[in-house]
Amino acid sequence: MSSKFSNSFQPNGSYSRPLVRPTKSQRILVLGNDPQINTIRFDRLAKDVVTLGVNRIWLKHIPSFYFFHDYDILSELMLNQERLVTLQTGSKCFSSDWLVHQAKRIGRRVPGWIRVHARNTKSAFPDSVSTAMRLFIQHYLNSTPKTFYIAGVSLKWKEPSHFWKVGEHESPNDKDLDWYLPRFDKMLDNFKSLKSVGTQIVSVNPDSRLNGVFRYEGIDSLYR
Repeated sequence: MSSKFSNSFQPNGSYSRPLVRPTKSQRILVLGNDPQINTIRFDRLAKDVVTLGVNRIWLKHIPSFYFFHDYDILSELMLNQERLVTLQTGSKCFSSDWLVHQAKRIGRRVPGWIRVHARNTKSAFPDSVSTAMRLFIQHYLNSTPKTFYIAGVSLKWKEPSHFWKVGEHESPNDKDLDWYLPRFDKMLDNFKSLKSVGTQIVSVNPDSRLNGVFRYEGIDSLYR
């Protein structure tokens, strides 16, 4: 018998499917901006963990992939040239057409180092984290199964509200509880929408509303 059947031919004369080894899922650590970020040991992350960070994450960590789509973030980066150069060389920087809309409104252009992708869910609330995940799924590591581990996203109001508010960083973001609370609900809906289309998501924030929707693991599961 031809050798090409040697792995599937059975002694009883039947055939079985060749053994297919499962493809390992790429672990993507998604980094929001809540205070949990200050507790993460980035130097201990396993080498196979890809980081996808948003907004002001560059104050703490230069991620593998970086996303933002508020023009205020770009303005702050332009004032931090050293960090900007580090991002440009160390991260794949991308954004959405929401940034283009904001830039046009104030008569500005989006710099060429930012790759802009159109959102296909423009009716959804444009929060940075879920938008970054949707665009990442569509445009990056396309052929690789992915599991997203969500850190720095509690969807709860805290003081301080962001990891960078405990330092000396100055930002025009002075939004308060009344501004954030309804947006937290919309963000949660966006995460539920991602789950509904089969996106593999794990929460690694012990104090997050996401834990009522997704499985929780300690972030040390991503450490080496």
